[in-house]
Amino acid sequence: MTLYRAQILLDVNQHSRLQSRAVDSGRSMSDLVREAVDAYLEQATETEALRRSLASIDELSDLRRTIQKQGGMLETTLLDQLREERDADIAP
Repeated sequence: MTLYRAQILLDVNQHSRLQSRAVDSGRSMSDLVREAVDAYLEQATETEALRRSLASIDELSDLRRTIQKQGGMLETTLLDQLREERDADIAP
């Protein structure tokens, strides 16, 4: 693993609190900062994936409304029949 040296500027309170946590946990301040950065990056990735999923759902809802406007609603009995056929195809 390649390590890069970065200068991180913390205010006095942040430095003091981070140093205290490092001492309490028996870890280095650098290790705690790397862990915090990893957690932030993971959260950002998950947030973006969720945003994309919600956008896809919105697009599908729009498409469904467009289809309903053009062709009307699918009758419930027909819809139930199609679901049953699909379920039969899926489950042996």
